[in-house]
Amino acid sequence: MSTMPQVWITGPGEVGVREAAAPLPGPGEVVVETAFAGICGSDLHTLRRGHPWLPYPIAPGHEASGVVVEVGEGVAPSRRGEHVYLQPVVACGRCFYCRRGRTNLCDELVGVGSHVPGAFADRFVVPAAAARPMPAGMTFAQAALVEPFATVAHALRLVGGVGGATVAVLGGGSIGQACLLGALASDAEAVVLTDPVAGKRERARSLGARAALDPTAPDLRAVVSAELGGRPDVVIDCVASPATLQSAVGLAVKGGSVLVVGVGHGPVELAIEVLQDQEVAVIGSAMYTAEDFDRAEEIVQGTASEQLVTAVVPMAQAAEGFALAVAGEQTKVHLSGPAA
Repeated sequence: MSTMPQVWITGPGEVGVREAAAPLPGPGEVVVETAFAGICGSDLHTLRRGHPWLPYPIAPGHEASGVVVEVGEGVAPSRRGEHVYLQPVVACGRCFYCRRGRTNLCDELVGVGSHVPGAFADRFVVPAAAARPMPAGMTFAQAALVEPFATVAHALRLVGGVGGATVAVLGGGSIGQACLLGALASDAEAVVLTDPVAGKRERARSLGARAALDPTAPDLRAVVSAELGGRPDVVIDCVASPATLQSAVGLAVKGGSVLVVGVGHGPVELAIEVLQDQEVAVIGSAMYTAEDFDRAEEIVQGTASEQLVTAVVPMAQAAEGFALAVAGEQTKVHLSGPAA
């Protein structure tokens, strides 16, 4: 394979497939043949307005599974044929944050699918440590979901867990539905989810939400409180717009927590008296660390996670896959590669 199709985002609203040189592994690297790669909310943000770190063009794809087909110098030959999923952030291991175990905040972080070409291609090359072996019994479709669930695992860990807590999730996209499953798998007492799309509310109910509500309904706080028997202990904002963050802070119980998991943009106004007088904590959650992937594997295999994948499109038809994702009716769109 000398060339292969690779997906590129070249400008606002511009996504297409180009022929690219097939990757070769350098020292310490592996080449993975793609099985499935998920279109993430951050990929859609890149398509709409650009990447916060990098200029166009970008070769995305950071939620992926596949098979190791080539190994570079220093990598055990036995890794050929290994079924893996992508842990797409590579930390330096040396900076102030890495030395304190906060590798997600690394000063020299390299992201696969942002800084370097990602998994929206027939093959991709990554450091060997970024290709994590799939646990026994995990399917390729499940494995391509581990990365977003690692985001969920990290957020829940930041708030100290949600065992016995009531939870409200704002946003019923893929990360919102993953937060719903993650909270239930972590023994939350009850979870409600809000989303303006009726189909996403119905999916949330089928996945175990106590209620799924239209966020535009009048007196949302009263309705959420009625469903949960009081205001939620934890509110997870998976949209991160000015409106949803204000709503999240207003929903939270006194002494409660708001987790900001969605990818927002720009300034937000909040009522300081709510944060101070009611001791509501607003906690930003950025990606994950390596330990969060262990918990994510458990959540993915222990829940109906594969139900989040509502469309699968061949890699060569990536523009169609992005169009489905942009339309907003799908929960998770997977692009399929040759290892599927």
